[in-house]
Amino acid sequence: MQSIILAELYKLLKRKNFIILAVLSLWSLIYGLGAFLHWDFVKIGAKLDLVTFITTMWTFLLILTIPLLLILYTASFILGGEIQGGQILLEVNRVSSKKTLIISKYIVVILSILFLYVLNCLSSLITYICFLSRSEFGYVHFWELHSTNMQSIIISLVNLGFIILLASIAFYLSLYVSTIVAAFASLGVYFLCQLLSYVAIISKFVPGYFFVVSTYHFSFGLSMIHLLSYFSICILLLVATMKGFEKKAL
Repeated sequence: MQSIILAELYKLLKRKNFIILAVLSLWSLIYGLGAFLHWDFVKIGAKLDLVTFITTMWTFLLILTIPLLLILYTASFILGGEIQGGQILLEVNRVSSKKTLIISKYIVVILSILFLYVLNCLSSLITYICFLSRSEFGYVHFWELHSTNMQSIIISLVNLGFIILLASIAFYLSLYVSTIVAAFASLGVYFLCQLLSYVAIISKFVPGYFFVVSTYHFSFGLSMIHLLSYFSICILLLVATMKGFEKKAL
């Protein structure tokens, strides 16, 4: 399995859409520089601490929709793109089982998202230290923690789980439809979650609650419920993908 994962990662790093995503993940550098130099298009309404800035930059990046769509397209292409292109036949003949191949590809999907998340966090960290901490929008003693930092970290991780869930949906759908259709369909799930979040009775339990609702009410228990539900659904989608791939005529 390790050799398959390494081979998939190598192919992923050569894809233009993933390179574009990696570049977009560095956008906080531009944002921080703009705040430091007082560019007109960069607006920061309040003073930000380090943790808040780091967690906010990842959310802002995905709210732009295009980066989120690219992530979903990348997830669907890892499986669906090779099915459509015919390369999957060569890979099936080289592995001991189809399940191993699917699990390996799914691990690459998760690793790609984690890589982008860490890259964005690191670029935001450097941006804050170099630019924001020296401006009126940041704190000179950037290493000091604030009361809301733990909440920001938990919500950021829960939202990361939601993005992995959407990518899992795209990964599963790519078995049956084209990669671009799978990406847009999973993006449609994201918009559906946004619509359902307006229904007050169920909004707290709608997937992506902390991501799509700006006025969310945080509690540790609710965040854990969301995180565990994302994990459970992802496992079910992975199992469904493995079963569907075994039945699929290649």
